[in-house]
Amino acid sequence: MRRRAVSTAYYAVFHALAKVCADELLPAARPDSDEYARVYRSLDHGSLKSAFRGVPLADRDVFRNLGDLIVRLQSERHRADYAPPVQTVFTTERAERLIAQGRRAVSGIEALDAADRRTLAVCLLFKARP
Repeated sequence: MRRRAVSTAYYAVFHALAKVCADELLPAARPDSDEYARVYRSLDHGSLKSAFRGVPLADRDVFRNLGDLIVRLQSERHRADYAPPVQTVFTTERAERLIAQGRRAVSGIEALDAADRRTLAVCLLFKARP
């Protein structure tokens, strides 16, 4: 049960990020449109960590703090989903802390202003080229 809660906390954050990406790139699109779904599903789990470690997200406190929460939660989600089935993967207290971090991350994402939401969407969906 604790493992599932930790995994769900990460996925809540991931879906909040996917929503920002789709809303910012297609502000007039309906969420049930094919275009919206395509952008929403473009967010990749694997590139999150590098996006938050790169410029400009790593240079600004709001994104760095958010990225730290998200990357930590992603790592714990991997443990929750793939560690051998032992009872002690997460204590109740640890699981509760991670769930609270997920809530803080979602709140932080939702609190971003329009310019920061756009920056976040672009950085998460498009690879920086030298």
